[in-house]
Amino acid sequence: MVLAAGAVAAGVLAVGGYLGYRHLEGQVTTGCALRAYDPHDVAGTARYADSVFTGRVAAFVERRDVDGWTEDVYRIEVASVLRGNLRGTVQVAYGLDEGGPDRLKGGSTYLFATSPQVDPGKDGHAQLYQGEMRPVDDRQLAVWREAVALPMAPQEP
Repeated sequence: MVLAAGAVAAGVLAVGGYLGYRHLEGQVTTGCALRAYDPHDVAGTARYADSVFTGRVAAFVERRDVDGWTEDVYRIEVASVLRGNLRGTVQVAYGLDEGGPDRLKGGSTYLFATSPQVDPGKDGHAQLYQGEMRPVDDRQLAVWREAVALPMAPQEP
């Protein structure tokens, strides 16, 4: 009797687990990013950015599609650093969660909040901020200066 009850309980758990998996499976799509912050919020994004800097777009490098995720890659000349230690020219990948990003204008200076890619020497840095990218102005710079003064988010081990 106890053996039969155990078999029934195991069967119920197996069916419940399978149905739960099937329910969640349809909710995941390619190009879906899970973040612990709102990528459209300056203060939230700044807490997770290793580097925050202004930089001039030196060149558009390429547009690439990675698993349904479109991103543009640029060569950026670092102008001023609000957080981090980037210097010289760096490569930055800029993509949006939904749709393709608007092309940044060559020669214009923007504010970047980035995190290094797996291989920063080869792949550069990923732009974390998903809000409107427009040439930097004094007001925008002041907002980001205030945001980088906040403590950084705890790093995962």
